[in-house]
Amino acid sequence: MEQSLFKRALSVLPGGAQGTLRREFHSISPLVVSRARGPRLWTIDGQELVDFHMAFGAVVLGHSDPDVVKAVSEQASRLILHGAGVSDVEVEYAELITSLIPGARGVVFTVTGSEAVMLAFRAARAATGKNIIVKFEGNYHGWHDYSLYNVRNPISKAGKKAESGGIPSQVASTVEVLPYNDIEALRSFMYERGDKVAAIIMEPVAHSMGVVPARKEFVREAERLARTYGALLIFDEVITGVRVSLRGLQEYYGVRVDMTILGKGIANGLPVAALVVNEDVFNLFEEGVVVASGTYASHPLSMAGGLAALRKAVKLDLDKVLWRIATEASKAVGDALSDARVTGAVSQFGGSFSLHLGLKEPPRNLEEALKADLEGYRKLVAHLRRTGILVSPNPLKRFHVSASHGSDEIEALYSAVKSALKNIFTRSS
Repeated sequence: MEQSLFKRALSVLPGGAQGTLRREFHSISPLVVSRARGPRLWTIDGQELVDFHMAFGAVVLGHSDPDVVKAVSEQASRLILHGAGVSDVEVEYAELITSLIPGARGVVFTVTGSEAVMLAFRAARAATGKNIIVKFEGNYHGWHDYSLYNVRNPISKAGKKAESGGIPSQVASTVEVLPYNDIEALRSFMYERGDKVAAIIMEPVAHSMGVVPARKEFVREAERLARTYGALLIFDEVITGVRVSLRGLQEYYGVRVDMTILGKGIANGLPVAALVVNEDVFNLFEEGVVVASGTYASHPLSMAGGLAALRKAVKLDLDKVLWRIATEASKAVGDALSDARVTGAVSQFGGSFSLHLGLKEPPRNLEEALKADLEGYRKLVAHLRRTGILVSPNPLKRFHVSASHGSDEIEALYSAVKSALKNIFTRSS
C-alpha cells in the first residue's frame, strides 16, 4: 500500500511530499505516515517507528497528547472559525504567552513561523525607518524572500547567496549575512553600516547546522550594537521556545530583545506561531502603522490546542523535563560512538541534540558543521530507519525528544545507533 500511495503522491505533490525537507525522508524509502501517539508513529503498512524527529521539534508533549486532543475536540464542537472580533481562547492564550516572555507587551498570532518573521521585519523597518536586516549564516528564519540566504552555504565560500530560485535580486540589498558567533565580523559591519540597520535577528541556538548555541558574549555584543545604532534585536525562538525554555532565552543570555518569535512547541504541533513584542512595537500594530492580517491567524482550534499544550507545559516544567530526557538520549548516542569506536561529536542544548560524525568537538558555526562526515550520517540514518528509529536524513538537522520519550525509547536509540555505526564503519574500513 505504501508504494502505491507514494506513486500517487508523486503524481500530485512535487517530489511526493510538501517541501524539500519532508521529501528527504523518501530518499531512504517511501514514507507514508498513518498515525502517531506518544513517542512513536506508524506507516500505512504498519511499520512502527520510534520518533526522534517529532515534526521538526514541534511535538514536545508527545503525539496526540490527550489534553490537547480534548481541547481541540471541545473547541470544534462550539466554534471552528469566527473571522470577526476575538475569541475567548485567543485572549487566554495571548495572556499566558505574554506572562512568560520577559519584556512582552503582547502577541500577534500567525499560522507559521515564516509569517511571524516577515511581520517582525516589517515592524522593525516601521519602527526605525531603516531597511537592512542583519542575519547570520546557518540561521533559518523561514522560507520567504527576505531571509532565505546562506542557511546551507557559508558566506566565506558562496558570498551572500539566496537559496531558492525566484527571489528578486533587489531583495539582496535589504539583507546582510554575517558569520555566526563571530563578534569581530559583527562589530566591523555595524561600525561601517549600523546606521542603515533596522534589526539584528538570530537563532540564539541555531538548528540548521545541528544544535549550535550562540556564545553569550556574541549575543550580548549584538544587543549592545543594536542599541548603539538604533536597531531592534529579534530572537527567533520558533524551535527553542518551550523546547529549551518556557520563558525564552533572554534570561540565559542576559539580554532584552524587542521581539521574540515563537512557534512549534508552543502548541504541540498545531499550526500557530506568535510574534511577541515590546511596548513600542505593540503600539505600531495597535495604531495600524504596521498591518497584520490573515483569516486563519488566531484560528480557534489552534488557540484552544495551543492553550491546553502551553498550560500543560507550564504545569510540568516541561523545559526542564525535556532537557533531562535529551541529556540522557544524547549521552546514549555518545556512548554508542565510544562503544563502536567511531569518532563523532554530540551537541545538546535543551530538548534537542545533534550528531556530527568525524568531528572531535561540536561545531561553532556552519563552516565547521559542514566538515563532518555528511555521507556517513546519511548512511547511519538510513540504517536507523530500517531498524525502527526515525530521524531526519539531513545531516544538518537534529534529534528531538518529547515528554513521552522514556527509557525504552532511549535504549532503542542506543542499540540502533551502535549497530548502525558498527555496520557502516566496519564494512567501509
